[in-house]
Amino acid sequence: MSVQRMGTFVDGRFVPASEGGIHHRNGESAESSPSTKQVAGERVSLNLLGDGYIEGIDDRDIYQNAQQQRQANSRIAGEVASAPVLEASGSETKMQVGRFGWKSQHSSLMSSCADSLRNELGTRNRLYPDEYPTHTASDSPTPFDTPDAKTQKTELERLVNEIRRTSPLGRDTSLTANPDALAGGNLFTLIGCAICHVPTYKTVKPGTRINGGTYKVPKFIGNAVIHPYSDFLLHDVGTGDGIPQAAKPEYLNQSIANKFAPPRSGVSDSATT
Repeated sequence: MSVQRMGTFVDGRFVPASEGGIHHRNGESAESSPSTKQVAGERVSLNLLGDGYIEGIDDRDIYQNAQQQRQANSRIAGEVASAPVLEASGSETKMQVGRFGWKSQHSSLMSSCADSLRNELGTRNRLYPDEYPTHTASDSPTPFDTPDAKTQKTELERLVNEIRRTSPLGRDTSLTANPDALAGGNLFTLIGCAICHVPTYKTVKPGTRINGGTYKVPKFIGNAVIHPYSDFLLHDVGTGDGIPQAAKPEYLNQSIANKFAPPRSGVSDSATT
């Protein structure tokens, strides 16, 4: 599944095209080139396996990554992304460290899945209730995610619960234990790769309230050791397309237009290599 982000620049600022500037394809070739006034960028849909454990990483660990990179004086220093917790209630928007999506534009799995449910599966929901701008008033309303009559669970809730129960991508223990792999791991750290591609995290304690207090980390996710090989920071590595992304338009940060932060776990099986 690939996602094409499209829009135009107005006075030096990126303005998304209709439907949030999102066009989805599954195995199709690229569209014809956009107009000279339009800019487009290709995204490959990211893996969701184990994202419940990514959600369980302490914000402080990600801030520490940024601090260590600045202290290393290696000219490589990522930026912590701040993103809204859309499901959190209250008069003021609750913000926390972003970690989901190509631009870390989502801070919680619920927020991220709600975005995907609307923009990839075509189902509006409580976090993204608005009708599509291109929807014709004479047509029936776009489907809306309502609770199941028996379980009282919405499709969004079931989707998030299912993803949270998936295991993170694991290591091949037989390969990682051989001498060549151990030597390679030591070299990886020695030359500084691990400062950005952080190999190991331990999730927060079970029972910890995160996502603005809306979610209590369960026992099977808490105190887990995972290996995402990411600092979850935004980096400009010279390959950006000038397109910023955000959970909602009001959070669009133009300064991240050429930055991205996808994890490297599972990269051997990814089209992003």
